[in-house]
Amino acid sequence: MGLFDRNYMRNGAPFGEQQSPAQDDWRPMLWTLIGINAALFIFAPFGSELCASLIMRIGAVRSGEVYRILTAGFLHRDFFHIFFNMWGLYLFGTLVGPHIGGRRFLTLYLLGVLVGNGLFLIFNWNNPFAGLLGASGAVCAVMAAAALVEPNRRFVIMFLPFWPMKTTTLVVCYTIIELLSEVSGADGSVAHLAHLGGFAAGYFYLKILFKSRLPWDPFRRRLRPGEWREPPPFRTAAQPPPSGGNQAADAPVSSRELDALLDKVSRDGINSLSEYELARLRKAREQMRGGSGR
Repeated sequence: MGLFDRNYMRNGAPFGEQQSPAQDDWRPMLWTLIGINAALFIFAPFGSELCASLIMRIGAVRSGEVYRILTAGFLHRDFFHIFFNMWGLYLFGTLVGPHIGGRRFLTLYLLGVLVGNGLFLIFNWNNPFAGLLGASGAVCAVMAAAALVEPNRRFVIMFLPFWPMKTTTLVVCYTIIELLSEVSGADGSVAHLAHLGGFAAGYFYLKILFKSRLPWDPFRRRLRPGEWREPPPFRTAAQPPPSGGNQAADAPVSSRELDALLDKVSRDGINSLSEYELARLRKAREQMRGGSGR
């Protein structure tokens, strides 16, 4: 078996782990959610009687129509509203889906809707005329999840600084903007609380699923300067020798060194490897290909 024929070296495996067959259904689930939103946009457009019966109105929820908290997460006001929400759902969903599978992706979406709309409901309980619609809470949940599982992916955002922005930077900046907008009362037509609730739902759901194995966690405990830390488990697969340069990197890779490299990839993902370790991994692949006659 070649080096990159191993299951946990294939794209889509969460954090370098082997991907189960159940996780292959994330793409149909993603397109199903987009399709439901699109169908309701066509057959229950904003202003129609059907849409009016499904959007979240505080007064209606207080009267017992609790289902509106969920159904509002599939409705949109206009083309640009649904376009940007579905584009965000697709963009960040393709990062999250391979790590959690279709069933958990659906749970993530619904939690984003329920927590986001629920937070808006709580803070506007005394205003029976307040209401909202849109999948923004769900999209924010997926965005938060994307930052946790794919923190180093880079995006170029139009109308913003044109250098590539990491997923973590994008999500943190967006969260801060939403917080400031909610506190200042800017753009009252946007339900900032629903967005913030979506971010919270995405974070806590992924935290429950993966606990300390998340590649990035903004609330991971940081030690104070001088605080003692117990030595971590052995994680280094290969370290460059103090001298030797390319000659050392081109030396044959032993089976013991290869096993250490693969263990590190399995545990922490291929992005955890240093430049030297990546070079050794490429060298091992060349050795295997040469040995198998490829």
